[in-house]
This record gives sequence, structure tokens and C-alpha cells, in this order.
Amino acid sequence: MKNSLLFEFDKCILSNDIWPNFINKFGFSKAKLAVRQALDLQRMQGTSCTLPVLILDTCGTALVNSQVVKTHIGFSSVHQGMLLVYSHKLNAIQLLLDT
Repeated sequence: MKNSLLFEFDKCILSNDIWPNFINKFGFSKAKLAVRQALDLQRMQGTSCTLPVLILDTCGTALVNSQVVKTHIGFSSVHQGMLLVYSHKLNAIQLLLDT
């Protein structure tokens, strides 16, 4: 997908802190709602070749090609309920699995 070029994932660091920091800043309920919206976008407009992205800086959502995960994170499979958390401000990404 062309939009994945806008994210510049190749310049991002892998982080385990951006999601917990988001929860601490906005609360668990709002964080969970943001995840639901990203996963809903995947269900409504995604395919087996896309992965939802939660953009923390704007609380927006997007879809990117799931190959991004393999290329930039090294994780070779994408499962239902999986999403990528992205922060442009921190230049970081984190992979989450909603359970």
C-alpha cells in the first residue's frame, strides 16, 4: 500500500514503552477504544494482506501492508487482533495483539 511509505517505518525504533505510556496518559478505557477502532477498520476495509495501525499522536487509524511487520519488525506472521502502534513524535513502533 502506498500509505505505508508515509510512516517511514524503516526509521522507527522498536519500543515496548509507547503503549503503556499511552494508557498512562489517556486511561485504559480510551486506549482500549482506540484499539477497537483500529481493529474495526481492519474488519471493514482490510484484507488478509493488511495490518491496522493505531497512530498514537493523533489517535488515528490506518491500514498498511502486513509485509511491513516482516520487513521492519522481523515477525513473519500476522494474526487476527494484531495491530501496529505507531508514534511519529517518538519515531517508534510497537506490535500488539489484542486478546
